[in-house]
Amino acid sequence: MRKFGLVKIGEKKWFLSNKYIENGDKIYSFEIRPDDTWIVTYPRSGTTVMQELVWLVANDMNFDEAQRRTLMDRFPYIDMETFHGNMQDSHIISTTISNEEKKNINKYTIKFVQNQLSPRFIKSHMPFNLLPTVVNSDCKIIYVARNPKDVVVSWYNFQKNHKFVQYRGTFEQFCNNFMNDHVDYSPYWEHVKEAWAMRHKTNLLFLFYEDLIKDLPGIIKKVAVFFGKTYSDEQIAKLVEHLKIENFRKNPMVNYPDFKSTIEPKEFIRKGKVNDWEEVFTSKIEEKFNKWIADNLKDTDLTFPN
Repeated sequence: MRKFGLVKIGEKKWFLSNKYIENGDKIYSFEIRPDDTWIVTYPRSGTTVMQELVWLVANDMNFDEAQRRTLMDRFPYIDMETFHGNMQDSHIISTTISNEEKKNINKYTIKFVQNQLSPRFIKSHMPFNLLPTVVNSDCKIIYVARNPKDVVVSWYNFQKNHKFVQYRGTFEQFCNNFMNDHVDYSPYWEHVKEAWAMRHKTNLLFLFYEDLIKDLPGIIKKVAVFFGKTYSDEQIAKLVEHLKIENFRKNPMVNYPDFKSTIEPKEFIRKGKVNDWEEVFTSKIEEKFNKWIADNLKDTDLTFPN
């Protein structure tokens, strides 16, 4: 069950909040600046940790500012009015969140993102198919992909515990919805394959979440090269420590402090693990997922790190 409606958009039938009808064109035709940096992901693919990593690498490891300003201010989510736009509904917000949070809902608009000082850092879960001005620009784009088995576990927990979504079905039902493209921002495979097809563009860096977990220093160095930056081993080690899941989860600046009533920090930044699905999947779900994955990888050379 959902507290708001979902619609299918475009030829690929992207499954989005009905608020996209009202606000989506502002993102579709968003005016890009050459020095923008965009992080684009399917939800629950390591977006937040990558935002913090990229912002610090691009901003000369300015930890002082990162500890004073929320990630939402430094690296805003342009989809807010399309995904969370339903939080404007008075019958929901009047009984659930504080006046301060209501102000923040009104603050983080597409116009707020547009008016950021350059260089802007922008996060989106929209597929590239719905971001033509980004795709056709020379701005920097980072795309992060994650094994769909771990994505579905994290996405289920997020939607189950988010007060403005409150998915009430079973995990198995959610998995079926995910595989049938009836979960927000689906179809998952179209989302990832669009980015994979663009991975050779010089202004796009395609990364896997699994590599981020396996070799965080290596990913930091790769991102540094992408931004034309050079850092010492000591600086990289400091960023690695900053991004470790046990430290990251406790960092109030990345835990959406402006929206404390919507989701618990422990649910927003969860385990940060690879293969977490093994603790959740039944043999029946695993069998279905394996077939679904195999069917969708037949027409591509996309492979996820083991």
